[in-house]
Amino acid sequence: MFRWGILAGAFASCTATMAVAQTTTRPTDPVFVRAQALVSDGNGVAGRALIDSVLAATHPSARLYPEALFWRATLASNAADAESDYKHLVVDYPLAPQAEDALLRLAQLELARGDRDGALTHLQRIPRDYPRSKSLARASYWTARVLFEKNDIPNACAANANALSRAGADEIELRNQIQYQGQRCPTPAVSVASLKPPTGDPAPPATTRSSTATASPVTLPTAGGSVGKEVKSVDSVPARVISPTPATSPTPVPSPSSPVVKRVEASVPVETIPKTAAAAPAGSKYSVQVAAYNHKPDASKLASSLVKRGYAARVDGDTVPFRVRIGRYSTAGEAEKALAKIKAKHMTGFVVRAPER
Repeated sequence: MFRWGILAGAFASCTATMAVAQTTTRPTDPVFVRAQALVSDGNGVAGRALIDSVLAATHPSARLYPEALFWRATLASNAADAESDYKHLVVDYPLAPQAEDALLRLAQLELARGDRDGALTHLQRIPRDYPRSKSLARASYWTARVLFEKNDIPNACAANANALSRAGADEIELRNQIQYQGQRCPTPAVSVASLKPPTGDPAPPATTRSSTATASPVTLPTAGGSVGKEVKSVDSVPARVISPTPATSPTPVPSPSSPVVKRVEASVPVETIPKTAAAAPAGSKYSVQVAAYNHKPDASKLASSLVKRGYAARVDGDTVPFRVRIGRYSTAGEAEKALAKIKAKHMTGFVVRAPER
């Protein structure tokens, strides 16, 4: 229990350092921005004291009070204090703009504790109680993450797809995280169009493969081959391939009401799409991204702080968003190992491809 308290407390503190940058798009009162900056600079006592003074001077019925509760929880020094304020906010101020984000943070704390079902309970309340919430995409992303941990792959992939459909075009970092997580979903199976030949047509038309298929090349039977032969693709999904019309058979002329069918010649190779890229494209490597900011000085400040702690951190990008990334790795596997070490230091992040400089 004590060990979890340390882990979750560090998790909440790390989340706090990136709260303005990646979670909320609502305007924040300057006093809380200053408190967050103090905590990020290592002066947590002063930052939290500033928020305590706001709470002491604010009536509980004032609009500022639930916002102050939210920020006191976000900048709390331990998980127990954070959880207490988040719950206070959700229960006593359910209509406050910060309530939906408080539910999301409670879910993250439950996940840090290892309580996946508890995390799902909080996450499922967001679309139910706040159907117009701006946090729906993020809630779906975290729902998918919990379901992946529960090994519920079908529902996890559905939640991840829902997250991607809800994420705004300006939520670049969130979309990157969703797409990266989506790599755990199975690739689409081979799909075959089923068309009936016109009445009296002595030879059924050949079918074409969907352009989204990701299987390895499938050799079509040559003229004279058996019709309706079962062929196995790489992902073990049987694809029914119908041989083209033998050379001795007359080519039917479709009637005006018949569908126009494009035949596939056996001599034409089937185009393949790789299931996943084994390595980064030329001129790029892998990195671990830990934050993104709308203002470059904020990104530079975090990168400098990480460099002082021994990380090979840098700021990528000449335009918004300015991404804070750590390391350059030749393969995704090396980057994943680095990410595991970073998470062991109570930081969050995800693997991305980064151009070489």
